[in-house]
Amino acid sequence: MIIVLLILSFLLLFFYTNSLKKTIFGVNIRKGDYLGFFVFYNLIIYIIPSVLLLNSFPISSFWVAFKVKASSVLWISIMIIIVMFCFYWTLYFISKFKPKYYYINSIDGSFVNEHGRRFVKLSLVLCLFLISYAWLFNGVGHSFTLSFMDDVSISTLRSEIAENKSVKAIKHLFIFITPLLAAIAGSSLYNNRKIERNLVLLIILFIASWGGSKGPLINVLIIYFITRASFKRMKIKVKTLIQFFVFIFFIFYITYRVVLFQYPDLVDFSLFFNYFSQRVFVAQMIGVYEQFNLFIHDVRYTWHGIPFASSFVDYPIFHKDLMLVSEDRYDATTIGIKNTLFIAEAYGMGGLVLLVLSPFWIAISFALNYRCMLYIYNKYIFKNLEFSKRITAISIFSYVSITGGFSDLMFFKITIMMILLIMPFLIVNKFIAKVKM
Repeated sequence: MIIVLLILSFLLLFFYTNSLKKTIFGVNIRKGDYLGFFVFYNLIIYIIPSVLLLNSFPISSFWVAFKVKASSVLWISIMIIIVMFCFYWTLYFISKFKPKYYYINSIDGSFVNEHGRRFVKLSLVLCLFLISYAWLFNGVGHSFTLSFMDDVSISTLRSEIAENKSVKAIKHLFIFITPLLAAIAGSSLYNNRKIERNLVLLIILFIASWGGSKGPLINVLIIYFITRASFKRMKIKVKTLIQFFVFIFFIFYITYRVVLFQYPDLVDFSLFFNYFSQRVFVAQMIGVYEQFNLFIHDVRYTWHGIPFASSFVDYPIFHKDLMLVSEDRYDATTIGIKNTLFIAEAYGMGGLVLLVLSPFWIAISFALNYRCMLYIYNKYIFKNLEFSKRITAISIFSYVSITGGFSDLMFFKITIMMILLIMPFLIVNKFIAKVKM
């Protein structure tokens, strides 16, 4: 059956690349458009590899898999492929319906935007102020720096942040704002400003690594280079391929060094590679397979998708329950959340009906989330639709992932959260602009 899955995976990849290549959801190697890189990334790094690997080796080979029966792997894999066909088809239909916002057009070559660079400068100053505040008033320093200089476990430093609500809020703010700043730094706004661009990138990396998580740091590097490639319309040539493989090696090496901060015992490269391959290619999707073996269901999970519901309702969270049940854990306060595809949580909330509706629902919410942030970025920062489309797509798609769950996008909870997170930066930017006038 692996041959059948290979054919289905190829057809899925073919449909995605051909139907969405002219839109902000796709990638177009021939034209040098990579705005949908993170949508593409989810498909070729998480979805297809997990489907093929789990059907190629015994389930016992994967230490990230819990309570998954071998007999269930095939039908769940086929369901995932069908769901993703529906998801991409819906994005294609939405793009055709509103091409002005979703199709890629050329940018006016004379476009210059001082507002964008001013926004970056003010945002960096605000972030550095918050880092200073956390250090002076909460005793929380830069996690990677302290781990390197004082030989303190980075896990311990991350725990200190998690235990302090105000500092934890700062970490979430940085995780949101650094992708946007990295995209702007990689854009045409810094053409002929090499020194300023590099300085801005270094400060962004410093901010992204403050919380001690490896994901935001690597994410910033990927966003920066993808934005550079998109604005330069970098097409695939021999030189480009060499640069791409050098970039991949660089990201892989950075990942290796960052992981060692948290897990020093993985210094042996073979141990690291086993950890890396399963964590990246399988762990991001394994929750789907576990859910459709356990069939966890509780209508109260729906509350997690309603903005601010946690302020007045005490409810269970699907991803935590899935980890508790699948891994036989007992204390929800000591665990994170299980990674899944959106269909797992959709079934947990509403059974088979919501499972069937979920790919169409999530695609519409995904597209509207982008439209909402596009409106804000275009109106209040860049004031150029085509430029805003590029920055919004790359930064937002890196932050909002379909492997994150169903509840984030169900009733636009993550959209509301992003608006609240960007508001302080927009207010400061507006205030400074009025003062200058």
